[in-house]
Amino acid sequence: MAKKAKTSARSKGYRKTVQKKPFLTKKEIIALVAIVAAIALAVILFNLLYDDGSLDVVDGVVQTENLENSLIATDVAGGETKYFKVGEVGEIAGYTRERVENSADANLATFDYYPEDETAPISYLHIGAGGGTPDALMQTAIYSYTLSGVPIDAQGETEIDGRTIQYMITSGEYAIEEETAETEEAAQSEEADVAGTGEEPASDDTTAEPETTVEPETADAETAAETEETENAETETETTETDDAQAETEETAPTRYTCQQLLAAYVPSELNDDYSIALRVNIMKETETAVDAEGLAAYTESIYLSEEELLAYLEQAMQAVFPAADAE
Repeated sequence: MAKKAKTSARSKGYRKTVQKKPFLTKKEIIALVAIVAAIALAVILFNLLYDDGSLDVVDGVVQTENLENSLIATDVAGGETKYFKVGEVGEIAGYTRERVENSADANLATFDYYPEDETAPISYLHIGAGGGTPDALMQTAIYSYTLSGVPIDAQGETEIDGRTIQYMITSGEYAIEEETAETEEAAQSEEADVAGTGEEPASDDTTAEPETTVEPETADAETAAETEETENAETETETTETDDAQAETEETAPTRYTCQQLLAAYVPSELNDDYSIALRVNIMKETETAVDAEGLAAYTESIYLSEEELLAYLEQAMQAVFPAADAE
């Protein structure tokens, strides 16, 4: 009888395994490290070599040529205040230039130009630097004036020597508070009396001996109370009428005024459009004598300029910052 061939039974512990591949191969890891190193090096070189246009500061003074005539604006980046030179100012024929120091930061001076002709209709031209675009600065100015209750008489955009300018015009009249001559004379007279007699004025603390009073009967007390109430009511009515009359008199009474008309404008700087040159045409005059409402209207009509006239003076102010435009 033939024997059966022996067969080995499959091991119960046998499992089919698949070898897992790594997430990144050795070559891929080397390539990734090289890319990260290149990016880090690029960032370092960018920070070392990139020039954002800001000025160096040494002992609190910005380092730039012709600082005395420079228009400097500031900006904050990464918690650090940076200074940018947005232009320089020159002379304007027929005007005297005055550098106006900034009490908070001497680097941020502005410049006023006063007309040499004393009969000139304007008081002065003003030029400074603006840390923002012309449109943004104009919107901020309009909001500020409106919030303060100052009306905007005109707003627009114009072009001077190929440069687009945003501008607005405002005006306002403000009463001048003055002490009356009568008040001053009375004070001087009282001081003279005290000096002459050597006696102090009577004090309010001085009191007289109380007088003996007799208690009124009930009916007399009620009558007195009613009489007092009537007198108080009449007094209050008279006081109210007097106050109203006084207020009306103050409104219509002649008064001296300070009258101001202002054209404010912004133009992009030569550095870039993110910074601006701020220009002002300012008229500020006072009435020589007290005037009523009609007299004030006539006075302002005689000193305020038209929009076209103000823009003509703005063009003069532009020549201080962009003198090359005049030669084109």
